[in-house]
Amino acid sequence: MDKKEPSQAGEGQKPEAGKEASAKPAAPPDAWVKAKALYDKLFPVESPQRKAGPWVVIAAVLIVLLLAKCAMSSVGEKISTVSQARAEEKRVRTTGVLVVKSNRPEATVEVTRSAPADQPAPESIKGVIGQALPRLTPGKYAVTLRAAGWPDAHGEVDVTAGQQTELTVNFKGGSLKLDSTPTGATVKLAKAVLGKTPLLIPLLPPGENSLSLEYSSWPAVPYQTVITENQEAAATVRLPHGKLTVDSVPAGAIVVLDGKAYQKTPLFFDPVAAGPQKLTLQMKDFPPMEVSVTVVDGEEVKIRPVLGTAFPVLDPAELLRAVWLPDDSRVPRATTGIYRPKNDIVKNIRREWLYNGWLRKIYRISGPIKSYDAASGRVEFAEQKSELARYRVVAQVNPGTVSPVPVKKDAKDKEPVVLGLYGRLTAVEEPAWPARVITLELSDAEFLPEGTP
Repeated sequence: MDKKEPSQAGEGQKPEAGKEASAKPAAPPDAWVKAKALYDKLFPVESPQRKAGPWVVIAAVLIVLLLAKCAMSSVGEKISTVSQARAEEKRVRTTGVLVVKSNRPEATVEVTRSAPADQPAPESIKGVIGQALPRLTPGKYAVTLRAAGWPDAHGEVDVTAGQQTELTVNFKGGSLKLDSTPTGATVKLAKAVLGKTPLLIPLLPPGENSLSLEYSSWPAVPYQTVITENQEAAATVRLPHGKLTVDSVPAGAIVVLDGKAYQKTPLFFDPVAAGPQKLTLQMKDFPPMEVSVTVVDGEEVKIRPVLGTAFPVLDPAELLRAVWLPDDSRVPRATTGIYRPKNDIVKNIRREWLYNGWLRKIYRISGPIKSYDAASGRVEFAEQKSELARYRVVAQVNPGTVSPVPVKKDAKDKEPVVLGLYGRLTAVEEPAWPARVITLELSDAEFLPEGTP
């Protein structure tokens, strides 16, 4: 056979073995050449920035991808918004809105779409007065209004597609013209305040109604009334009350009643709630005095408390027990300065205890009188005896003061006269032997009215 010269491989023929590896690679696309040229320009081969080049490229690619994602998300949101708007527009065109009004703004609303008898009743929709009930399927609805203490109110309405329908359903009831004695009482229905008497209550539920009337700080007075639909009732409620006159000895005291201060005695209170009342009388140089009094409905009560009775009672025997020292006591006895006695006699009384615990305070005392000199104002009570010593009390009132009980000079064979007074304890003096009668002295004394304990 004739030898054939080797020919070049034609199209579709496989290259001979060993020649594929030596084949030249395809020329890179122009975009790749341009990118590589830009990369070499930004990051020259011999420059220090060459090592950071790949990281910069990666960061740039990530930023571009992130921006692309945000752009797509924004476009998606706009598409979603437009879709929702179109859907809402369609719902508005195909559904209706209902607004229910009433004369009871606190009422709740329940609407139910009417359905044929052979179909189950649709679920009711609830709301409040004046609130729009949207997206209602067009058709006829039964409306029910509910308010605490009132019978339910009912109505019907046709809801039209693409429109807002308004319906007014009022609760039915009657009115009450209410007054009180005294006037100005606050009227309540349950916890709701309706106003003050005289008061016209334009609308109350038909049937029995339980009201309450309160005047100032008085106890609440319950009131029951029966209301007839479309009629007006009238009533006047008496709040039990009376009158109270408050005087004091001496006059001029401030009276605190129900937390409010009134100046000054004598005072007249009208009206005052019937029942027990507590008052506080306040006056300079006197301790506050609490007084309890019962006011009777329709009557006037008068009181005249004696402010001096608010002072503690002086008990000389108790005083002596508190400060007494036995004859053989070795306890030091102060005899100078503020503790020094008037007569310079110190024996059985520890004077610092006496001074710190008893002297300079105001006390009241009552008992049989030994003598009273109106000209000088000196009062001497009859001598008494305790388990420690005999004692007597003397007091100094203003000269010329008239005793509330006549005191005769010659009263030896008569029943002893009992007087009461109050004053400041200024001295407790020990007598010289052999008298041993302790003297207690009261100064700036004032008589208490006859019969004051």
